[in-house]
Amino acid sequence: MKKPSKKIDSVSVLRFLTYLLPCVLFFSYYPIISFGSDESMNFEISLPLIWLVIFDVMALCVLAKRRMLKGVWQKWMWLLFPLYVTLSVVWSLNFVRGSLTVGILWMIYFAGFAFWKLKDLIDVQGFREKFWRVFFGAALVVCGWCLAQCILDICGVGREYTLMCAGCTYKMFGFPHPNGFAIEPQFMGNLLIAPAIISAYMIMNKLTLTKDAREDVRPSLWFLVSAGLVFLLSATLFLTFSRGAIYAFVVAIMFMSGFVIMRAEKWKATMKRVCVAWGIIALSFLFTLNLQGIMAALGPTTDAYGDGIAKALNHLSLGAVDLRNNENGVGNVRVVEDEAENNEPVENSVENFEEDRGKEAVFDGYVAESTDTRVKLTESAIKVWSGDFKTAVFGVGIGGAGWALYENGLSSSPKEIVQNEYASLLLETGAAGMILLILTLVLVVWVMMKNSASGMLLALLMAYGVTLLFFSGLPNALQIYLLPMVIMIAVGGERLRKAR
Repeated sequence: MKKPSKKIDSVSVLRFLTYLLPCVLFFSYYPIISFGSDESMNFEISLPLIWLVIFDVMALCVLAKRRMLKGVWQKWMWLLFPLYVTLSVVWSLNFVRGSLTVGILWMIYFAGFAFWKLKDLIDVQGFREKFWRVFFGAALVVCGWCLAQCILDICGVGREYTLMCAGCTYKMFGFPHPNGFAIEPQFMGNLLIAPAIISAYMIMNKLTLTKDAREDVRPSLWFLVSAGLVFLLSATLFLTFSRGAIYAFVVAIMFMSGFVIMRAEKWKATMKRVCVAWGIIALSFLFTLNLQGIMAALGPTTDAYGDGIAKALNHLSLGAVDLRNNENGVGNVRVVEDEAENNEPVENSVENFEEDRGKEAVFDGYVAESTDTRVKLTESAIKVWSGDFKTAVFGVGIGGAGWALYENGLSSSPKEIVQNEYASLLLETGAAGMILLILTLVLVVWVMMKNSASGMLLALLMAYGVTLLFFSGLPNALQIYLLPMVIMIAVGGERLRKAR
């Protein structure tokens, strides 16, 4: 007798798409579908954007069929910011870029609404356990790929196979820093922030992310799993060598530690767990630091083990820590044979690996230019914003920052972005837009404070907030706007369980 087949309904598809989100987010740049470019932007579609479109269309069908769309307009305060940003397209200096940005923004907002309604349509307890398996499983697989990228790079395998960006290879610092499937290491590091923070929170609160308080969860097994996650995720985050992601992670852990301690019922036990979490993070940093030294010694450049460690500390500390045994100035470029060579893709293969031996790395430590460029662009954005009353209040319109800087002679191309989301939004939406953005953030914090895992959620929000000081834009960092919404469902509020 044939078993009756399970019917796949629309809600099941929506739930499956939600499970798929943590995996898809890691492919923020590879693969990419390109439709060319104009003088101010590239026209590209990535897997996360494709996922967002499919999810929103599916969610719209499900919610419309079940008559659950009425709540969209009931929370009108949430809509003030996107409505104003949409209106700003009318006076935008870049109508095409502004229109596309607004389209993505509304898709993000609707996805958030759909996530909020999804918890009323699914078995939250069953969803939670499967989601965390996919969430951490995908993160660990990508961590393995990042390590493989580094090994392949120092072995001389070309970038067409490793998918490393031009500035990620061993030629820059003597050791590689992986970008995974993202466009740059800073976005790869950003993707690891959430799993690293959540795994640290599991130790600090002695929590399991399972569907119930199981009797068979042994403390020793729980600790090994949690400690392993914290170590591997933190180590890979440090390996990306992204200062923005690393600084944000450290700030978030500091905030979360204080939050957990202040709300602790058993202060001494909580302090012990917090110290253990910090100890594991410190060990992961030392492990990565030594790994960078080993890669520098084994790689084709003239750098030794100590050079790799010294340069890593020098760059991460913005030049404050200098253990290098050379007389070069901080951030000097040792080898610049051809200016175009540093901007064009650097291709290496196993065949010419030996030919590269004996060459020096491009940078000998802290690259001050990377910081100076961001600071200069931020200052330029503020200068244009404060230039006249109309711009100060209403901005130049969403998507118009690049053109505004270029027309004022403050950048070399309309494609130049501010690399600071707050300064970019201030220039594009003015003081009015920033006030509405602050209102939205207050609403987000208010919702998060109602959750029993509010310390973790607020720490994640803070980490993402810090990272936005280092770049601007939506497409390459959709995790910032989508993951917190899903995680709020996955932690299950008061149903988060302590390990026995």
